[in-house]
Amino acid sequence: MELFRVRFINKIRPDTIEIRYRAVLESHSSDTIFEGHQLFLRSYLDTHILKSGEVALKAIYNIFSATPQNLLLDQVAFEQSHDRSLLEVPTKQFFDQYIIDNDLLDRVVHHQGEDNAPIVDTKLVTELRIG
Repeated sequence: MELFRVRFINKIRPDTIEIRYRAVLESHSSDTIFEGHQLFLRSYLDTHILKSGEVALKAIYNIFSATPQNLLLDQVAFEQSHDRSLLEVPTKQFFDQYIIDNDLLDRVVHHQGEDNAPIVDTKLVTELRIG
């Protein structure tokens, strides 16, 4: 098993919202294994998917779909939006439930709790970037 991480960077412009993401190996080489971006036209956008953070979770699902099963997601770094009324980071609880509901536990770092319920150990990091 190899670990990897995903980093999200967003750009909110007057007419568009762009979300870029890159998955890299958690090794000394830090090889990029996946890159993607989504561009949303604000005039044709139902912002619910952006406000909940679900757009990022769907991007992670796409990364899982396109990469080998032996890669485990160890960390996700989100850039906190300067306009939270348009774009928000998913909560840890929402992330964990999305992973469980979509049968993706074998793709993330996790363990079983005392009650045998799965506990997702993948770390979510939120960064506020200036500029």
